[in-house]
Amino acid sequence: MSRQIQLRRGTATEHESFIGAVGEITMDTTNQTLRVHDGETPGGVALARADTVPEDVQLPENYDFVVEYHKESSANNSKWYRKYKSGRVDMGGYYTGNATVVTLPIQVQDSNYIVLITKNSPPAYWATTHLVVGGTSTKNFTIYQYGDTASLKVGWLIMNAIAAS
Repeated sequence: MSRQIQLRRGTATEHESFIGAVGEITMDTTNQTLRVHDGETPGGVALARADTVPEDVQLPENYDFVVEYHKESSANNSKWYRKYKSGRVDMGGYYTGNATVVTLPIQVQDSNYIVLITKNSPPAYWATTHLVVGGTSTKNFTIYQYGDTASLKVGWLIMNAIAAS
């Protein structure tokens, strides 16, 4: 047998003086909306109905947001990226082992970017291990490692580069 759930309800005027319990949901019978209560705010917070939300919302031109991303995983060689509406891109990842060429997950517009590298798991001889970035291009860069590096976990990060068109 099915069950019927009925919410507490009232008019918009009645809601304005009503303080619902924390997490309580009530129905506004005047505006045909739901309201969520926090135990303090008279009337709670009215939820928007789909037919009241404008279809063509204009965001400010300088508003930037993520339009594409990829999470780090073993399938993508421990790399991740975030691509923004403006074309800006942040990316990073890690690897373990000796000197390597790192292929960028997103090709960038020019090679004028900075790579931050870090030793995430230092070997026994921390002071004898050195990391140097060189050979940057729009598609990859090289990390040269000197010292005890066989088991060294290296993280890398590039921020605010511009993605190639």
